[in-house]
Amino acid sequence: MSKSLAAVVALLIVSVLSFGTVKIGITQIVDHPALNAVFDGIIKAIEDAGFKVGTDVVIDRQNAQGSVQNAAAIARKFASERVDIVVAIATPSAQACVQVITDRPVIFSAVTDPVGAGLIKQLGKNESNVVGISDMVPVSTHLKLIKAVFPNAKKVGVLYNPGEANSVTLTNMAKAAAPSLALTILDMTGTNASEMVAAVNSVGPDVDVIYIGTDNTAASSMQAIGAAALRLKKPIVAADIDIARQGGLIGFGFNYFQVGVETGKLVVEILKGKKPSELESHLLGPESLMLFINLDLAKELNVSIPQELIDRADIIVQNGQEVKR
Repeated sequence: MSKSLAAVVALLIVSVLSFGTVKIGITQIVDHPALNAVFDGIIKAIEDAGFKVGTDVVIDRQNAQGSVQNAAAIARKFASERVDIVVAIATPSAQACVQVITDRPVIFSAVTDPVGAGLIKQLGKNESNVVGISDMVPVSTHLKLIKAVFPNAKKVGVLYNPGEANSVTLTNMAKAAAPSLALTILDMTGTNASEMVAAVNSVGPDVDVIYIGTDNTAASSMQAIGAAALRLKKPIVAADIDIARQGGLIGFGFNYFQVGVETGKLVVEILKGKKPSELESHLLGPESLMLFINLDLAKELNVSIPQELIDRADIIVQNGQEVKR
């Protein structure tokens, strides 16, 4: 950093922190690689902007352990403790915070449908204390991907938690897109790991492919889900590469570290004095999407992946090794 730039950053920090250290409360719905990557990206963006974590800003990180009730309790904790900025990772945590915190900035991240979830009225600028980043994934593209790899597929089982608004949105999108591809969507629902494994075991035999969106319950239960699908010889296609890494054949989704970086940039703007109403809530662009293919699993399932798709993959697993390209 040049001396002049450093001086500007220092001046900004002084103006923002004139009333003392800023306290940022960060809450996420569950512990899994994608959401953890969001947190890491947020911290990276804050530090890259010149703020020192632990000195200029203090982070209170909370995890709801997959419980909506815990998410609500964390939101109430942040409200009562008067944290200066709240960051909510994933839809359930964001909904909990927006319901009880109206007098300070709330920044959401990794929320599929922030409008449908009631967080904001529209993408872009809103006259409220809420702003954030949406990770709406291209569901119709996922179904086209399934059809390209499995041209004879007729039935796709969508595994999701009906209590997660983001997952309901993606499932409805899949149902709307499926007929044009001669696909039928079957619901496979569960509110916890054991229920999801039971859904795989009961509905799985009737489907050709299992599709998992950005469902937080599924993400935190993927080892058990992947094992159950493998026993049935059913491939999993996921909208999250971290979900795919734990038992999926194909994943096409966002780089969640980058999701965190983009969220962190909003935090930085708030730290520099802007209001949420001056900032725009927006979707991540397609340039942040990544393609994951597990060729070892493809071999085990006797699935032939088109070479064109392999050539386009950002990450492949082959001979027990994950290779980034």
